[in-house]
Amino acid sequence: MNSRPLMLLRFATSAIEEIGSTPHGKVSIFPVTGGSFEGERLRGKVLAGGGDWVTALADGTFELDLRVTLETDDGALIHMTFTGVRDDANHYLRTLPRFETAAPKYAFLNRLLAVGIGEIRPEGPVHAIEEIL
Repeated sequence: MNSRPLMLLRFATSAIEEIGSTPHGKVSIFPVTGGSFEGERLRGKVLAGGGDWVTALADGTFELDLRVTLETDDGALIHMTFTGVRDDANHYLRTLPRFETAAPKYAFLNRLLAVGIGEIRPEGPVHAIEEIL
């Protein structure tokens, strides 16, 4: 399988919102308050207002469900979502990002599949996202 770098994505988050134990697992929301992204074909900022809905499962792993809005440095808006798996015991954080935009310059995002490798750093989550060719 071939890939190429799409972007390095950094998130700023605020205090966790604990929903609590549900039939599926313990749900927490990590509000996204900002951040940045940069790559060869696009760069810009992460807008406040999104979040990552994280479900802690009985086996110690976490299901991720993120929704954010990206704003490119030339003003285009991109809706980004990802699902993923986080396993802290094995230092594993992988995501499946998807993108939607009406901006013609970035329409290639509507048609691509991507994978991400993330890590939680002291300054916040960082994700290296690769486009699958």
